[in-house]
Amino acid sequence: MKTEWDYTERAQTYDMRADYSQKAVNKLLQKTGCSPDKPVADIGAGTGKLSKMLLNFGLTVSAVEPNDNMRKYGIENTKNKSISWSEGTGENTGLDDSLVYAAFFGSSFNVVNQQMALKEVSRILVPGGWFGCMWNHRDVEDPLQKEIENIITSFLPNYDYGLRRQNPSSEISDSGLFSKVFHIEERFNVSMKTTDIVDAWKSHDTLFRQSDGKFSDIIKEISNILTAEEYLVPYFTRIWFSNCLVEKQDWRSEAYKWSQNTI
Repeated sequence: MKTEWDYTERAQTYDMRADYSQKAVNKLLQKTGCSPDKPVADIGAGTGKLSKMLLNFGLTVSAVEPNDNMRKYGIENTKNKSISWSEGTGENTGLDDSLVYAAFFGSSFNVVNQQMALKEVSRILVPGGWFGCMWNHRDVEDPLQKEIENIITSFLPNYDYGLRRQNPSSEISDSGLFSKVFHIEERFNVSMKTTDIVDAWKSHDTLFRQSDGKFSDIIKEISNILTAEEYLVPYFTRIWFSNCLVEKQDWRSEAYKWSQNTI
């Protein structure tokens, strides 16, 4: 499926990106009351980075991914698990009405029409189900990350990370479909080989789309400053999540109780 954000050429290196903070994801699943008897969806599932964590929690996952190449890697990364993969987008998942207890977007809510995606999520959720979106953000106050930022802006003075570094709370609230928006943030470090760091940058479509033909040069400059074999890279996993307001029948009271009394 062809979409505006095309990761076909970056699917192989996408897996080099850091996993989300285990602590942050565990908090999300606990606070939303997810359990093995409540199916969830991973929308924009990519190569299965988030899906694998959901599966490790014992959940049954419906993974939706528009890009054929990304989905191919995702299927391979999660084979023989309680997961089904399908082609679809955040705005049109292709999933049945009231199918899942929670729908999560891992580094994908920034590449959709957010209001259309929220409406679609409310359709596929059971009553009172949960929406969540998350990203990993490098700690750009770290000296090495500052140096990388300086390289990028030396080539692209007006470089913009776009929606992936913006707080989506107002978009979620403005939809009128969800209740109070909650936030989880965890800082963590990832030990990464230099080759993996470079590969992770090669998968960075936000940078590629703004690079004006300079993408390879930027990657080369980043590679040139990485003189050690391995680095400790600091990240934040940032998660926003909210309870669906749409009135239905199943699971409504339980999910609503979590949103009002537990968080």
